[in-house]
Amino acid sequence: MSMPDYACEREAVDRLYQLTREGRTGCGEYLRLDQLIYGGLIRTYGREDDDLRHAATA
Repeated sequence: MSMPDYACEREAVDRLYQLTREGRTGCGEYLRLDQLIYGGLIRTYGREDDDLRHAATA
């Protein structure tokens, strides 16, 4: 992973946490960031049966 990629991912995680702290977990920005980060985790670590439930609600 290049430094610009890492910096963008870090910024996305920081923003997701900020939105969570503010209680804004239903806004579109939160949902897009959640999907982006969750998708990266799936690409890195794979998907388990329980993950299908998250994908269905996202």
